[in-house]
Amino acid sequence: MAGNWAFYSDDGLTALAAGGAAVATDGASADRFVVFGSPDIGTTLQAASDPGVDAIEVSVVDAAGGGIAATAIKLALSYSGLDSAVAGAPLVIGTTLSGGAANSVRVYVRTLRGSLAEGLYSDLSLTTNAYIEA
Repeated sequence: MAGNWAFYSDDGLTALAAGGAAVATDGASADRFVVFGSPDIGTTLQAASDPGVDAIEVSVVDAAGGGIAATAIKLALSYSGLDSAVAGAPLVIGTTLSGGAANSVRVYVRTLRGSLAEGLYSDLSLTTNAYIEA
């Protein structure tokens, strides 16, 4: 990603989010959120394919092809949206995003535990489709 558009661990866009997908220890799904945005007020972001028309999408990438599959991850714009989200499907976060912490987008992430052992699976990461910054 170019510029300061990235996934952050806080709403103030001061700390970059750590990679990986946390798995709960009690057999339940593990939920968390990350924040996508840029701390630079006055910048905008649009999909490179058809700026202002095509959606900006967040998706899960399995870099190593092992550990946990991208299809074990659900993405949503709210915690309640995780219940109906389709595992492995990309999440549309808009067609034009504005910079600044107040305009950031929370992305809620659920790891479906299944038969996975407790741990941090660093082979997974979140990414967006290609975009342009203005």
